[in-house]
Amino acid sequence: MLTTSKGIVLQSIKYGENSLISHVLSEEKGLISLISSNRKSKKNKQGNFFQPLSAIQFVYYVSSKSNIHRVKELSYNNKIALPSDDISINAIRFFVAEFLSKVIKEEEQNFSLYHYIEAKVQELNSQKSAPPYFHISFLIELMDILGIQPNLEEDALYFDLEEGECCAQKPTHPNFYDQKEIELYTIGELNPWQLKKTERNKLLNMVLNYYSVQLGGLPNIKSKAVLEVIFE
Repeated sequence: MLTTSKGIVLQSIKYGENSLISHVLSEEKGLISLISSNRKSKKNKQGNFFQPLSAIQFVYYVSSKSNIHRVKELSYNNKIALPSDDISINAIRFFVAEFLSKVIKEEEQNFSLYHYIEAKVQELNSQKSAPPYFHISFLIELMDILGIQPNLEEDALYFDLEEGECCAQKPTHPNFYDQKEIELYTIGELNPWQLKKTERNKLLNMVLNYYSVQLGGLPNIKSKAVLEVIFE
């Protein structure tokens, strides 16, 4: 059976000599795996469409025997600008795609999640260069979609990462933030352009730590080191 969908590419790996297996967040089915040819053609390689955070439209054969489906037709999503050549934009694309590939496990339709990511991809690709806080704002806004938005109070003494709430007493475990860190998070959420480089780096680590606690662990994100170099 042939099915048409839109999707956001999260990750691709080489399979054999001339194929790729790509993990794609699709609009209709959630997270799916696609196999495509990477052989050269007169027009393009299919693999060029499967760069991290590419917005694509595709027709694929739905397999009843496997969870990997074969691509028949492929193009970019015309509603979103084509991928940029800007180094800052591509650094964020690689980071966001790697983060999402480690966080999203849903093999079911989630319109809110898909449309949020699609809109942010469009916003990112429309920039001449990426704001140095784009990825931080992306992660903070994504928390609401995933249902783990922290309940912060401006004058609180502590924030308990495990409970996702502020508290007056220092938690007995190490997963908490103090008043200065709460203030930094609040600035990053409301006015991220005010942050200096060292503050952005600290806030990013705080946000990733919160995700790790809430989701029961978060593997190391290798592209994070690239971001720190790009936005020095």
